[in-house]
Amino acid sequence: MTVSSIFFGLEIGRRGLQAQQRALDVTAHNVANANTPGYTRQEAVMAAADPIPVPSLNMPSGAGQLGTGVEITAIRRLRDGFIDLQIRNESISLGYWEARQENLNKIEGIFNEPSESGLQSVFELFWQSLEELSKNPESLAARSLVLERAQTLTETFNHLDSRLQELQQDINATVKIKVDEINSLGRQIADLNQQILKIEVMGARANDLRDRRDLLVDQLAKIVPVQVQEDGRGVFTVTLGGCPLVEGAQLNRLAVENDPGVYDVVWETPKGREAAVDGGYLGGLLDMRDDYIPDLREKLDNLAAEFAIKFNEIHRQGAGVNGDTGMNFFINKDDNTGDGITAGNIGINEDIVEDPLKLAAAVFVEITDDPKLYENKIEISNIWYTWDTGDGSNALDLAGLKHQTIDGLGTTFDDYYRSMIGVLGVDAQQAVRMKENQELLVSQLENSRQAVSGVSLDEEMINMIKFQHAYSAASRLITALDEMLEIIINRMGVVGR
Repeated sequence: MTVSSIFFGLEIGRRGLQAQQRALDVTAHNVANANTPGYTRQEAVMAAADPIPVPSLNMPSGAGQLGTGVEITAIRRLRDGFIDLQIRNESISLGYWEARQENLNKIEGIFNEPSESGLQSVFELFWQSLEELSKNPESLAARSLVLERAQTLTETFNHLDSRLQELQQDINATVKIKVDEINSLGRQIADLNQQILKIEVMGARANDLRDRRDLLVDQLAKIVPVQVQEDGRGVFTVTLGGCPLVEGAQLNRLAVENDPGVYDVVWETPKGREAAVDGGYLGGLLDMRDDYIPDLREKLDNLAAEFAIKFNEIHRQGAGVNGDTGMNFFINKDDNTGDGITAGNIGINEDIVEDPLKLAAAVFVEITDDPKLYENKIEISNIWYTWDTGDGSNALDLAGLKHQTIDGLGTTFDDYYRSMIGVLGVDAQQAVRMKENQELLVSQLENSRQAVSGVSLDEEMINMIKFQHAYSAASRLITALDEMLEIIINRMGVVGR
């Protein structure tokens, strides 16, 4: 007894046609999405259908089981999860160094060194004006030049501090934008989790939805250091600092708290719990806003304060043309005193600006004989002093500050500032180098992923020809079987008619 028949052959041909047509559909889908970001190449997995007869006590006798054709068992994505993990880990570092490189470039633009408008050049011009004053202390033009250069110097300090503060505020605003972007990506991932679960619980494979979810996770990993786990149902759990950001269809939102003037990244629930952001683009922004720029501003404040203190100490001891003395040259613009001077508030004593003759270019000389013999004289602490309007010794002492080692800085003003700019340059170069290295590493990993998951149009064309010919062969089989049936039904006559 046999199970084979012409109709059985037609069924095998039908399965062949359907399988090859489905494979052609998958190939067409691959070709259509060859340039779609995040798309993963798909493959129709073919397998021989279950043979007949099934072993049993009353199975028909014969030479053995017969094949029943082909069937599509799955439409699978060609994806390497290990490469995905590597790309996400390296994207975290890439995002961090991108944030640092972008903002360090902005800081370099703010300081604009070396240039004629940079603080170093402005300092040099100020020292030169003091040297000129020491040579011509009675010259109103020389005194006006010192005040003009001093005004430029204080405005440069003010401008640098203001620009750095503005950059902090810009970064702060970007932090909020990035938190909103994280929540948006998380919401989309949670929605896709739900859609994928509904499809795959029915036995299907949500390949295209998985592609979208993987692309969103890749984008999220560049912003914050997330970890991803997939359960047996195909649902992603995305964690940040050990806390779940996305858990199935549930999104635990991030929020920002204004504390004060800066945004702290916290979890929305429970309210106020700090989120651990120690990497990614957002981590780089927070490092620049909370550590790097404040440290740079502190160094700039230290330079301005030490400069003003030392300059004022010498200036207070000198004498103006009319004997004016004890005056601070540089002041805190907020309270018009010489205390609490920073890069942001340093200014010039308005009394000296209005009357340049009060600029103390001369030094006092103690009078040891009769004070009445001197035209220029002043009594200080019961001691009489005189001064020479043509004396520029005090201006020379002020100019000499350029070469003095300042205790509060550990070096000269110029060397301290050069060190600041040197460190900034090294940090900027490191950020560029690390960003380029990470881009190269991520690019290499992406190439590895594309070798597995990317669509090769040449390969798809070959597959298309292969499936097309297989479809044609199955069609020819059905045609041959149809011809056999036609002979049996229409051409076999009855003997003796």
